[in-house]
Amino acid sequence: MLLGVLALPAQAADAPAAPGQATSLKPGDAYVISDPELIANPQKITDILERDGDLDALGIKPTSGPSAQPGQQAKDASGRSYTVPSQRFPRGRKPADQEQYIDGVAECAGNDASSNDGGWIKNRYSYCQRHLIAIPAIDCGLWPPGCYNKGWFISRNTMIGQGKIGGWIGSDQWRYAEFDLDVDVWANTGDFNKSGATMKAELECEGTWAEGSGSAEDACDNGVYEGRTDSPSDWNRDGKTKFDLVSIAPKSPGAAAGEQIANGDFRPKYTFQIPGYGQFLPTDGEEGKLRFDSAWYMNSKLGSVFSDTTPALRYDVSDTSDPTAPGEAYHGVSAAASHIADARANPDSTLPPKDGKQLPGAEPTDPLHRLPGEASDAHRSRIDDNRSVVSAYCRSGEVPGGPGQGLDCDEYPFASTYEGAARFMYDGAQYERNYSVRYIDATENQEAGRRLNAWYNNDRILDKDAFVIATGD
Repeated sequence: MLLGVLALPAQAADAPAAPGQATSLKPGDAYVISDPELIANPQKITDILERDGDLDALGIKPTSGPSAQPGQQAKDASGRSYTVPSQRFPRGRKPADQEQYIDGVAECAGNDASSNDGGWIKNRYSYCQRHLIAIPAIDCGLWPPGCYNKGWFISRNTMIGQGKIGGWIGSDQWRYAEFDLDVDVWANTGDFNKSGATMKAELECEGTWAEGSGSAEDACDNGVYEGRTDSPSDWNRDGKTKFDLVSIAPKSPGAAAGEQIANGDFRPKYTFQIPGYGQFLPTDGEEGKLRFDSAWYMNSKLGSVFSDTTPALRYDVSDTSDPTAPGEAYHGVSAAASHIADARANPDSTLPPKDGKQLPGAEPTDPLHRLPGEASDAHRSRIDDNRSVVSAYCRSGEVPGGPGQGLDCDEYPFASTYEGAARFMYDGAQYERNYSVRYIDATENQEAGRRLNAWYNNDRILDKDAFVIATGD
């Protein structure tokens, strides 16, 4: 979870000393723990705090407050990627469950990526992050001299985010996302049980416009669910609350208005107040990232996605056509998957020949980029150029198999990408012949294209968005 914490006591010399040793912690120190083993066993944190007054024995330093040390939380880029099997889009159909949201705390907890600072992005619409937080109440005084731990609040916090397809409450300008927070209180001791002690949970978002238009406030702001303020004991009885984030586009969707992309960096914050203790400004944690758009050329014109990821669509070699399938023949993509896998594994063997050919799209560091023909005449013209270059070469007689007999000339990278066969006409001669063609089964070639287009729309792959094509067995 991304977090800011404030839990800071004033000096109180007349308070009784807490059990255990004097602590090296300072007022305001707090821990955000992302180790999956400790998240699964909070009692270990409780035992060490009770024995030592700090977590030095575990090699853990505060992540916020006066004693904070940078670099305490591991960053893991693997939490920012996901792959969708193309079988979700048979015949290019929209799946019944478009978003495939994370199904509660148990599913989030079952993926270790949820504990890294990037969180787990299951797909473009489904995000979660999970941390253990430990906030000690530190009392420093002249007698007895030193600082003492006067109680602690420990909880496992899980935040699950849902990107949305469509506008907020039916609007054609408001885009939105929703979040569920689950605070699983493990320990609530000492001064955190004082009458009047509270914890406030909220979600803040800093928004910017991709093109510099609109106001930052409108780019990403709170909606109707703004979190909750309650006593630690009440959080223990019921740890649930909701947030939503909204973004208002200046205009209704349309080609003249553009995509109206707004980006939001969001972070949950927790504010603790204890009677008799002072208060300090909260500390910011790591950020999650949202993108709101009004892409008029998509099937659903408004939406929001978790953008800190490179999406991938997977074609499987084992996904073969079955003309005997009950109801209607099943169309697979095995031939297209084999072409892509072979071409990227051995580009020097592909047609047309080219020395040193490199074919992109296998890794997030070398992705493809979508070229949507529906966006403008210029986009459509470039797609037509990609196809014309491929058609001319396929008709040259240099490609084995030839047209007809149920075969299509398949190309990779796709015509619907900026890396397509005509890239050299736009970006320079170095890209000439930087593609691969092969005659493959026409049914499977066309099925691969239908699935690709359905995925573009379902996962909101916009103009110039980076993506990967994976291949499986």
